[in-house]
Amino acid sequence: MKFTLCLSLLLTGLLQVHCHHIPGHHEEEEHNGDQNPPEAQPQPPSEGRGTETTGYQKIARINNNFALRLYKLIASDPAHQNIFFSPMSISTALALLALGAKAETHHQIFNGLGFNLSDPEENEIHGAFKLIVHTLNQPDNITQVNMGNALFIEESMPLLPKFQNDVQTLYEAEGFPMNFKNSAAAEDEINDYVKNKTNGKITQAVEGLDKDTLMVLVNYIFFKACWEKPFDHVLTKEADFFVDANTTVKVNMMYREGYYGFLYDEDLSCWVVRVPYKGDYSAWFILPDQGKLKGVEDALTREIFIKWRSSLKNDEIKLYIPKFTISESYDVKDLLQKKGVNDVFNENADLSGITGHRNLKVSKVVHKAVLDVHEGGTEAAAVTVVEIALMSARLDPPPTIIFEKPFIMVIGSKRLQHFIFIAKVMNPTAK
Repeated sequence: MKFTLCLSLLLTGLLQVHCHHIPGHHEEEEHNGDQNPPEAQPQPPSEGRGTETTGYQKIARINNNFALRLYKLIASDPAHQNIFFSPMSISTALALLALGAKAETHHQIFNGLGFNLSDPEENEIHGAFKLIVHTLNQPDNITQVNMGNALFIEESMPLLPKFQNDVQTLYEAEGFPMNFKNSAAAEDEINDYVKNKTNGKITQAVEGLDKDTLMVLVNYIFFKACWEKPFDHVLTKEADFFVDANTTVKVNMMYREGYYGFLYDEDLSCWVVRVPYKGDYSAWFILPDQGKLKGVEDALTREIFIKWRSSLKNDEIKLYIPKFTISESYDVKDLLQKKGVNDVFNENADLSGITGHRNLKVSKVVHKAVLDVHEGGTEAAAVTVVEIALMSARLDPPPTIIFEKPFIMVIGSKRLQHFIFIAKVMNPTAK
């Protein structure tokens, strides 16, 4: 009898943007914008400076290509309106699982991720993921990012020492013995763990565990960041958001005038604005013209982000972005099978690197994500931002960019050169 390995990929993306409001700071003062524009050219989430000369940079390129392919696969399903997921979470969990896979199962997992094991080699891949997990979890990071892996293992099932050692040293995975025969208690324990690790944002990670479950693998990621230049909640006003030609909803629209890296892509008919967080992370907001969303989605590649990086100009704009919260859940098993990852889910599965026996298969892959974008926070924060604008003899008013129709949002790390989250916001009011 082939038992089932229940693999769950779980994450939350919580973007909490703290606005440090200055007493006596009025709207007319904000209108003047920033100080001098920054001199440094910002970088896109997928790229670092320099050429691709290291194994890590090759792996970053492959991971980002996987992220965009997965986005397009999700977007191709008309059932998905809003989209939000972490390609980093999914690829990390699959790479960890590959430590226990053999033969064709092993090949399919890596091929589904976009890796050709002849270049880079497998040890380079796992080394890159080790660096990613370690870097994301640095306690001195300005942005709070917690990424982790956990194995909930049937208490009667012994793991191979090599697999146990590899998941701990390469992926910092925690291990917990579990009595899956008491499925209700097992579900409660796993859900409590995920709830704690995601600061209460995901409370129902697993439900209806298979009766033959022997192990649940959890990957979680929690992200909490502050805008480098906060929005002022006083300036947030109700406005219309045009979901489609027949649907308009009311949203709370944030507003800020200041210096940003931005461009208008004539070829794709879309605005692109880079909004940096404090620290290493940035959000890229992509606003297609009416009727151009599908064309922009089809064109999203790593090369497009390289083009945008080199074309950004830093100048003053009037920026409107809606506050929104979206929560999404995906059957990643279905997505992976469309990418040729099949054997791990059926009787052909070879996960003998976990226990030494070919009696395991994956029963489900669940990915849950929450995204919360807003300008609010604690006014009594330790840092107060005072922006003093230089008077200028500007003849033309700054461009106004209003995210009042469906848009794409990409969050990434400059240091890691990776996409961390990707979202499409079709309706900011849909939960």
